[in-house]
Formats: sequence, structure tokens, C-alpha cells
Amino acid sequence: MAVNKETDLGTITISNSVIAQIIFDGMMQPGCRNRIWPATPRGRQIGILEKFTDTEFSMYISVQHSEDHRIMLEFSVICQFGISIKRTTRILADYIAEQFEYLGGSMPAQITVNIAGVRSRQKARRSTKVVYRYETNG
Repeated sequence: MAVNKETDLGTITISNSVIAQIIFDGMMQPGCRNRIWPATPRGRQIGILEKFTDTEFSMYISVQHSEDHRIMLEFSVICQFGISIKRTTRILADYIAEQFEYLGGSMPAQITVNIAGVRSRQKARRSTKVVYRYETNG
């Protein structure tokens, strides 16, 4: 589902492909790079290449609107064994929130990162949700 925002000049639409690109760029930030990767909800890694070219990830992003018309975003990832999930997902979620504020003018209400798997010698399925809630700036 694309994100739509009405302004005085018209409607701003952000597609799931753009959201997927923002998430992927967040995964390339220091503190996340080579520690967290996009995944399907069942734990299969998406887009193994360094450069984002896979549109499959955008199919697995859930975008909803809160009661105050802000965005609630949910997606799945695989993380590296032994990392701090809290620290790594916080870096990712804060980057995504900053980009949404820059592009859309407001912070998302909530970002939910589903840890669908852990990458070690083999991939191990997990089912952990990390939820970050953001307050409005005004």
C-alpha cells in the first residue's frame, strides 16, 4: 500500500518501492551494514546483492495509517548471530523515521521490525517483533 499525503499543492504519494529503498539504505548505515538484511515474513533473505535491485521486498512491507493519520510501518529482517538486536534495530528505525520526516513532513507513528531469522552457520527461524513508537514534533 502506498503512502498518500494531502497538501495545499496536491497529493504526495510514496510507493512501497520507495519505502523499500529507504529501509535498504538504512541497512547500509554504520551499525547495520552486514548485520541486518531484508527478509520475507517466513525468514527467507531477499536481495543478496550489495546494491538494491530487488522489488520483492516491497511486497512484504505493511503500511497502515494511525488514528492521527500518521504512518505505521512493518517489515521483516534477518539479523547476524550475536548482534544487539535492540541497538541495531534502533539505528535502522531512527534512520527510517528521519527519512520519512524529511520526505513526508512527519515522523511515522510506529515502526515494527520483525526478526524473522538469525544468520549464523545456518539460518535459524525466529519470531521476534521490535516496535518503536515516535511522537509528533508539535
